[in-house]
Amino acid sequence: MQRYDDQGFAVVRGVFAANELEVIEAEVDHYLDEQIAAGESRELILEATPGKAVRCAFGMDQRSVYFDALMRDRRLYEVVRELWSDAEALADGTMLINKAPFSSYEFPWHQDNAYQFWSPPEAVALTLALDDSSAESGAIVCLAGSHQQEILPHRPSGVLGASRGLVEMPKDGKYPEVTLSLHPGDLSLHHVNTIHRTGPNRTSKNRRNLGFAYRSSRSLRNEAAMSQYERDLKQFLDAPQRAPNAG
Repeated sequence: MQRYDDQGFAVVRGVFAANELEVIEAEVDHYLDEQIAAGESRELILEATPGKAVRCAFGMDQRSVYFDALMRDRRLYEVVRELWSDAEALADGTMLINKAPFSSYEFPWHQDNAYQFWSPPEAVALTLALDDSSAESGAIVCLAGSHQQEILPHRPSGVLGASRGLVEMPKDGKYPEVTLSLHPGDLSLHHVNTIHRTGPNRTSKNRRNLGFAYRSSRSLRNEAAMSQYERDLKQFLDAPQRAPNAG
């Protein structure tokens, strides 16, 4: 996949049909209703607004046979196998990211591998759009070619759902911004070292994405770094008196 190799991201159009998306959306709603009723607050992040819309749902594949199977859909695997033809593709997780109507928060510029710790960094995030995703609704914006960077210094972002952000942006101007505009059923993918962000949702509609994580069989996690990150994240989540959109 040449665009991915060159720029660190790509878009694949029309992977899931409208009737399939109806089933997926119904399963998302059912899953969220069950998890909210069960009080799974550690894996759910809710907006601090009267409606308490779900911002993020993590580990969906661990709690749902349906989302575990969806993560292993042959079409998703076909996309991933093109990235590592000489290694096995391993599925690592499913999550939901929702930008509710008129959400003002932003996910800051970051690299996923600043908190995933894969080495070599042969890992990718696939994003399935359930709604239209545009600059106005807070689509993913990537810096083209930035996956060629090593992991840059990050610090706690204070934003629930996106725990780390870059300390400083690259200054050489060699990485142009590209907005990954998607229609329902489209798929985007970005390398775990690609610098990216999402903006606020300035529209009256939700912008829901399902995220799927994959890596090659050559890639191993730095477990010590992961354990320290999880301790830091728990401390942040347990801290009292958080502002609604900040730590």
